[in-house]
Amino acid sequence: MGESLDGTLTSWNRAATEMFGYSADEAIGKPVLFLAWPGEEEAMHELFGIVRSGERIDGYETARRHKDGSQVFVSLSMFPVEDADGKIVGIAEIARNITDRRLAEEQIARSHAEVLAERKFREMIEEAPDAILEVNQAGHIVIANKTYETLFGYTREQLIGQPVEMLVPMPHQSNHADNVARFVRSGRTRPMGQGLDLNARRKDGSEFPVEISLSPIRNAQEVLIVVVIRDVSERRKAEQQLRTLQEGYFNELVARQHEAERLNRLKSEFMASVSHELRTPLHTIIGFTDLLKEETNGALNPKQLRFVEHIQRDSEHLLALINDVLDLSRIEAGGLSLRTEEIDIPTLLQQTVESVRGQATEKNIALRIESEDDLYAAADLTRIRQVLLNLLSNAIKFTPSGGSVTVKAAIDEDWVQVAVQDTGIGIAPEEQELIFDKFYQAGVTTGGVKEGTGLGLTISRQIVMMHGGRLEVTSSKGAGSEFTFTLPRWAV
Repeated sequence: MGESLDGTLTSWNRAATEMFGYSADEAIGKPVLFLAWPGEEEAMHELFGIVRSGERIDGYETARRHKDGSQVFVSLSMFPVEDADGKIVGIAEIARNITDRRLAEEQIARSHAEVLAERKFREMIEEAPDAILEVNQAGHIVIANKTYETLFGYTREQLIGQPVEMLVPMPHQSNHADNVARFVRSGRTRPMGQGLDLNARRKDGSEFPVEISLSPIRNAQEVLIVVVIRDVSERRKAEQQLRTLQEGYFNELVARQHEAERLNRLKSEFMASVSHELRTPLHTIIGFTDLLKEETNGALNPKQLRFVEHIQRDSEHLLALINDVLDLSRIEAGGLSLRTEEIDIPTLLQQTVESVRGQATEKNIALRIESEDDLYAAADLTRIRQVLLNLLSNAIKFTPSGGSVTVKAAIDEDWVQVAVQDTGIGIAPEEQELIFDKFYQAGVTTGGVKEGTGLGLTISRQIVMMHGGRLEVTSSKGAGSEFTFTLPRWAV
């Protein structure tokens, strides 16, 4: 073949026609690149450049495209064509068809690769920790690895050619051949761990639990089944031990739960009994101190009056403690029920603020209410008044004289949000969750005597949570506090 320096075919002989299928009329005048096999264009450009520079190329092997689209392997020799003055005016190309040789080489390479792959496959089978065998369509063992010998107790010679049913427990041997045929027809792989719990049978007749995977492999003659068997005896033993432990733990847990319920019930009964036994005399004491303070049976001197007031104050404190302990006990035992109704929030705020106004006036603390009109919540009126009273009393207690306490209420989507804000001493960050713990108190009165029971905030949070809401605090030391709780607007 001859080509111009720009790669246009200028000559085309009969051998070229036989090799590529194009006649001279079809080829001459076309760029030689139309013969390039996809992906070989850049290499052809490089070859042309080398020859145009005056160099010769011999024995370069590449692929070209036949007219019918098939691939033709060629060995190329290319050299420059010069005129009488030695100037390069074209390129001569000799192509030798080496397709048969290349195909033979590729076949040899494939065969070699297949041999290596087969050898590698056999090595992997042989060294695998699981027992692996191949079974033909007739159900006979054709290959078995050494793990099989160890696991089943047979030598390889005893296994090869034998029906695979010899490894199956006796009750399942009769229908095993049908199972093999059904699997071959399905052509689907069954991964390890799927299917029923299976057992295998050793040479000595003993059985052990296994997991089995099945993979069909088709060769030229038939379908072979690769069977991988994994001994799961240790795992099953561990699973059984775990189940036994779990059952033991569960039974112990149930027993402890029943015991806890019994103790809780006894505690509730005890608290109810103690509450009655203590509250009755306390009410009597408080009643008598009221009579003494009225001086209906004679005047009291200042010292006597001070003693009576001290008795009354401590009795009321003890009564509050008993009531709080009883409330908390009932909440924890699930014995406190709510009487949910639609409550008028602005009215509740007004009434509750009035009930603590005396405490606030004594300390010269201003009380304010900021609330939207027509604001209602679904809640237990008595219990929410208890929460609000506790928050207001705490705010007044920990706010210095001349400060203020503000109660706010507003709608927050499906909730009513109520907040009690004070200008008091504030709460340190590390105490802001502790104050909701039972008996924790963040403040101390003069003389070192703690006021309150340390249960008010605990009970308040529990009551709010029973309504589905939350009670939280925002505060910083010396900058006041804001306790906020939420209530549902509608009954759930």
